[in-house]
Amino acid sequence: MSSARARFQRLERNSHSFTLELWPNPGAGSVLFYPGTMLSPRHYRTLLAALRRSGLAVAGLHLAGHGVNPHKGGFTFASLLEDGLFAERWLHEAGLGPVAVCGHSQGGILTVAHAARSTTLTAAFAICAILPHMPRAIELTRFARFARERDRLERAIVRLGRALPWLPVPLAAYLSLGRVLAGHGELAMPRGGSRYTYPLGFLASLFSARIGTELTCPFRLYNARDDALFTPSLAREFFNAIHAPEKTLVWLPDGGHLAPMMPPRAAFMARDMAAVCAGLGMELHLEAAGPTKKQARRHFYGL
Repeated sequence: MSSARARFQRLERNSHSFTLELWPNPGAGSVLFYPGTMLSPRHYRTLLAALRRSGLAVAGLHLAGHGVNPHKGGFTFASLLEDGLFAERWLHEAGLGPVAVCGHSQGGILTVAHAARSTTLTAAFAICAILPHMPRAIELTRFARFARERDRLERAIVRLGRALPWLPVPLAAYLSLGRVLAGHGELAMPRGGSRYTYPLGFLASLFSARIGTELTCPFRLYNARDDALFTPSLAREFFNAIHAPEKTLVWLPDGGHLAPMMPPRAAFMARDMAAVCAGLGMELHLEAAGPTKKQARRHFYGL
């Protein structure tokens, strides 16, 4: 980022709170960022720093139960989406708009759901995404062999989620870590702040979520050709199901599922997003000089 430190803004919605990590850039529009499964903006500093260097302000979502917030349960896919929509409204009211939304993996799914609900976004950028209700979405999970019984499996998970909403489920119980990590190359990111399990109630709400496909803003999907989780075939099917004023599928040559955490791919996506936003009228603000290596290292690992 820059030599300025992030500002953490606590937001209250109904009976709970969550946190925005703000990296200001006076005069620039904002990108609201949804992290992936069990992660927080801490784990995406490579991408978020690249977005800011490209002239945008950054607002990273530490969602309820994630990141700097207490790692408790009680959240659902719907409640996380409502938090993101609330955060977008707050950014507009605070004079930090216009706003584009971006997210990776599970955050990409939330990005699409957000763009289907909001009418005030400049653009939506998903780095890997899928519609949870797509029949082939089950291919992401360890339950792919039950594809023909997807409806029955969904009903069973929902029933269990209602009966045992607090039951902790580790990531490896439903996703293949090998497929998540495949193709990422050298990966260095802070480990603090990540969750290690999700409550079954949340997973049931994600598995059964129904999100819209009609977007009112331009949409861009980024997907690595070697992503072993969100495969190219799944990406194309998802992309074809989305309707937007403009939409583009951008193929990354490599990087696997964790491409946004790799500096070259993060820098490319950030510059591309900034160019799209500028073309849509969003102001950019480029600093005359970036941080020193020492400053960048301190901000990446120390916050």
